[in-house]
Amino acid sequence: MKYISTSFFLLFFFFTNAQEKYEYLGAIKLNGNDKTVITYRLVFYESNGKLSGYSVTDLGGAHETKNSISGNYNSKTKAIDFKEESILYTKSPLSSNTFCFVNFAGKIKLVDDSSKLTGDFKGLYQNKQKCIDGTLLLIGSNKLYKFFNKINNKLQKSNRVDEATKKKVNPLRVMDSLKVNNLIKDQNLTVFTKFSTMELILWDSEVEDGDIINVYNNDILVLKEYHLVNKRKKINVNIENGKNVFKIEAVSEGDLKPNTTTIQLIDSDRTFDLVSSLKKTESASITIMKLDD
Repeated sequence: MKYISTSFFLLFFFFTNAQEKYEYLGAIKLNGNDKTVITYRLVFYESNGKLSGYSVTDLGGAHETKNSISGNYNSKTKAIDFKEESILYTKSPLSSNTFCFVNFAGKIKLVDDSSKLTGDFKGLYQNKQKCIDGTLLLIGSNKLYKFFNKINNKLQKSNRVDEATKKKVNPLRVMDSLKVNNLIKDQNLTVFTKFSTMELILWDSEVEDGDIINVYNNDILVLKEYHLVNKRKKINVNIENGKNVFKIEAVSEGDLKPNTTTIQLIDSDRTFDLVSSLKKTESASITIMKLDD
């Protein structure tokens, strides 16, 4: 009986603490004269009515920004609310004080493969002052994948489209590319952390084709003409107050152009994944900003 009781306890613990993951893709439409539309991705976990996760604004754009989110969900009334809380990373050169955070409240049946998440949201600055409002227009990612998969199947079976075009316009590949944080020429990604140390990991996640890079820390060369391989190269990073700028420079593009470096940045709480795509002599950078304790 002891073992049976223990088994029931473990099952109860598992089901009552299980987290459900939900992902939505779409856009936010801002109020105002220009009716700006910005791509938007929302990923969160729901556990016992509590939501936690992140949002990504302007996917693949010059102002791409990832924010942490938190919120609540009532399965009986279908009421949902969430708010963007803090910037995890941004490619925007704008000051963090100028960022407008989404605060949303509405209703939804949480079924990831068919549900839509739409409605008006309020925009608030970090100091809770009002900024621009707008409308959220999102749909469950599974439904989008099913839709684009049907289109892709028709495309691949078509005799009217050549093979090169089929590969180039593959809608599933476009969907997947929205989930990859790419760094291109002269682009900077700013990451915010409260910790004094981080780990920078570099490797070639695909074919070892002879890509070579230089890595600089605040203009000091810390990794000279490093040949990227599948084995991960780890660099322990001491984070000083203020800006800590790491520049990735392409020395060689190898046999398969361009030079692609898979990068992982880890602190005690989070992991940031990105890929730099650079031609020879081009560079991109990661700025780590230490927050006040």
